[in-house]
Amino acid sequence: MKKLMFLLLFTSLNVLGQISGKVVNTEHQPIPLTNIWVLDGSDGATTDSLGMFSIPSALAKDTLVFNASGYKMLKEEAEKAEIIVLESYEITQPELIVYPEKYLHHTIGNAHYENMYFQPGNVPYMYGRFFENTKEIKDVQYVDKVIVYTKSAVANATIKIRLMRMDEYGCPSDDLLVKPIIAYVKRGTKKNLIQVLKYNIKLPKDGIFVAVEWLITENNQFRPNNFLKGDSLFQDYRYQPDVMNNKVEKTTSYRYMFGEWFQNDQFQSRNPNAPKEIVDPAIGVILSN
Repeated sequence: MKKLMFLLLFTSLNVLGQISGKVVNTEHQPIPLTNIWVLDGSDGATTDSLGMFSIPSALAKDTLVFNASGYKMLKEEAEKAEIIVLESYEITQPELIVYPEKYLHHTIGNAHYENMYFQPGNVPYMYGRFFENTKEIKDVQYVDKVIVYTKSAVANATIKIRLMRMDEYGCPSDDLLVKPIIAYVKRGTKKNLIQVLKYNIKLPKDGIFVAVEWLITENNQFRPNNFLKGDSLFQDYRYQPDVMNNKVEKTTSYRYMFGEWFQNDQFQSRNPNAPKEIVDPAIGVILSN
């Protein structure tokens, strides 16, 4: 009987808290694979092919953060999120010029296999790394491939790749591409090569941020977890894949949480007795001319 009462209470709490809505562009076309965060970091969702989303634990007065590739970020109260309209920003790219007789490749980032992994849990997340545009790569200015090392417990996980400019404060800013880049990740520990040359992305003057964005989709579900929000108990899944970390001397990466980007070194251990390990996500870039 106690178990039955608990299940009834659990179900009731989920129904009372659920917030649903739809994300569209200014032409009222749905925007699939848009990530939505509850500002307090407790939950989130990803829109489906029709732009629909549902967040079981969101409360009416919660603030939701909407962030989609190529669109301006928007914050809105959950009770007003029935229809969310995102405004795109203009993205221009120069014409792609390839010289077959001088076709060059250059890999930056030193991403490699290492037994360290990052996994955000039950909420959308972005984990990005900065690559400076230096004299060494002046002859290879187009992004040819993105390298991401992952470990997945599900057979066919999907992640989104974001390519972004740097803002005046050194943080990730506007996307360089409106159309989201979706990568498919196989089960196990993998080196993933994501082809992006066809998108004609030229390195900005200062450099480029390359980020992995986790998607809260059914195919990425791994293991259910319970969590508390206030006095309410909810159940949600962990989402795959895990992204490998590499030890570095100085971090160049950022994490996106609570609607903002935070430099990765803020999350290194503050325990003076703990090993001093600075890490970046195992993300690399192959450039071409």
